[in-house]
Amino acid sequence: MSKGSKASAEKIDLAKSLKYNGAHSAPWKNKASKSDEHIPIVYPEAILCVEIYERRHGSVKNQEFLVLGSQLLTDLKDNIYCSTNKLMELNKLHNHSGFFLIEDTFYNDTRHYSAVDYSKPIVDWLDNSSDEVAEKWDAISSGVLKKRQKDLLKGLNISNVPEFKSADMQSTYFSDLHFRLGAGYLYCHQGNCKHTFVIRDMRLIHPEDTQNQAEYPLMTFHMQRRFQKCSVCQIYLATKMTVDDKWAPNNPCYFCKQCYYLLHYKEDDSLLYHHTVYDYFQE
Repeated sequence: MSKGSKASAEKIDLAKSLKYNGAHSAPWKNKASKSDEHIPIVYPEAILCVEIYERRHGSVKNQEFLVLGSQLLTDLKDNIYCSTNKLMELNKLHNHSGFFLIEDTFYNDTRHYSAVDYSKPIVDWLDNSSDEVAEKWDAISSGVLKKRQKDLLKGLNISNVPEFKSADMQSTYFSDLHFRLGAGYLYCHQGNCKHTFVIRDMRLIHPEDTQNQAEYPLMTFHMQRRFQKCSVCQIYLATKMTVDDKWAPNNPCYFCKQCYYLLHYKEDDSLLYHHTVYDYFQE
């Protein structure tokens, strides 16, 4: 490759990287229509405001959606962003299973042939270990009100443990749900990745709302994420992370692909010095 062609290729790579940065740092700026199809709203219709929270920081809101009462729970699940999904896909370990726990019902996603009913071991334990379940439930729900209830019901063998059950997510509409506004519910996927979600508000749709069913669930908020750039060039996104790297300015230190190989390998592709390196995944 000639020097001119090489320089041109590098400029193209740089432009792509900068474009990638802009598109991902503010997802709402390049918001496009989800579908060219127009499906009119059928009145009366309800709109629910659903908030999804971060898996690691339960008080940090990640996304917010407007969902129609006539939509299935799977319509929401398919639009929830979580970096765990991408990480599992990269490692070819993606799992299609998942559930929403709303009040006393586990809504399982069983659309895919490989899907696993995550709620079954929990429901089996609830059915087969009643004494242990009652003890744990008392510990969870203990408080002044609970103590007063026990005093009033002294001598009566009454269990306050809900009768948990399961249902299919793909056949349950939001209008079928029994829920409390503002209550925290559970979304579990990819084995043990858990998010709190809250149905914050519910109202009838009005003329100023988007009148195309195909646009829902409509994302109204997405947390702006800060992407890790290369510690050397400060231009490209980091794809490698080194730990205890003796020639690196920081520990850990982040590198784009170009800078990493330039600083750690010779021209004959042999390693300059031993170090610990990991692939770095941008959340």
